[in-house]
Amino acid sequence: MAKKQLTLEEKIQNALVPEEEQPFKVPENWCWARLGSVGSIILGQYPKREDATDDDTFIPVISGVAELDDNSITVKKYTKTATKVSQTGDLVISMKNNIGKSVIADKEYCLGRGVAAFRSDCVDISYTRQLLSNFKDYLYENATGTATIQIAGKVLQNMPIPLPPLEEQKRIVSVLESSCADLDRAGELIEGVLAGTEIRKKAIINGGVNGKLTSFWRKIKGISRDSWCTKPLDSSDIHESFGQWLKQSQCVSNQSENMQDVQVSVPTLPEQQEIASIIRNLLAKENTVITNCQNVLSSIETIKKSILDRAFRGELGTNDTTEEYTLNILKEELQNQ
Repeated sequence: MAKKQLTLEEKIQNALVPEEEQPFKVPENWCWARLGSVGSIILGQYPKREDATDDDTFIPVISGVAELDDNSITVKKYTKTATKVSQTGDLVISMKNNIGKSVIADKEYCLGRGVAAFRSDCVDISYTRQLLSNFKDYLYENATGTATIQIAGKVLQNMPIPLPPLEEQKRIVSVLESSCADLDRAGELIEGVLAGTEIRKKAIINGGVNGKLTSFWRKIKGISRDSWCTKPLDSSDIHESFGQWLKQSQCVSNQSENMQDVQVSVPTLPEQQEIASIIRNLLAKENTVITNCQNVLSSIETIKKSILDRAFRGELGTNDTTEEYTLNILKEELQNQ
């Protein structure tokens, strides 16, 4: 039996999100629509096993999220005959595990069951990518499975999206990419600081027990580095606090595992106490730096979320209310389907 053809009014009714289901208010020249109504969603399907090949002159296959990098696609499999295909410029979307992760296709790909593709004439693909990143809660709330989390095609089809005019979509993407790029760079710098934490802590301890951190102290006191002498690690002449730092330093770790056999260079008792105090203070400052960095990283994520939230509410200050109401654009799109 032939499928009943919907009227334009029925298509519009199916495409628009009822007011009671709209997550938040959007500007008057925007509308809330279903993702599937503003473009085509191509669900993946594995190619035939006998068509599989390692020959990279054939069609590359995207099996799942493992092939989706941050901004590129890396494949290891190819097929002689494609089943479902994404075109250049389509948005390839993960449907399993890391749901909603997406990359813009740089060429034609065969789509496996772990992914889908989205293409549209009235929605900017980069805007769609930003949407998926910001509306992941919807995807996960509608996912199934435990060991392997996945979403069905109808979940993507029915996903509610705030739809601004096409030019506003592009302006939003421009602001988001610029702002998020700056925040990401700041985050990378902070991650670099955190990654060097253990190296800096070891440098502080080693710099203390080898006398580098107290060179100025000795100069003030009129004491020479020659005042240091070699003693066994378990010597009673080694202050307890200084001994603790010695045991964590390269001076000890590079020697015998038997502590009774370890010989170390030791300063006078006052300098040992000074070294222990300096190490404690520097490590305390290092811990403060770590805490501050972690707080800033958390703030960066909060700022990014705030910018995204404002963007999809039309609160970036970029919306032009004189641009055509997107419902009219949606009607044209539906009329052509």
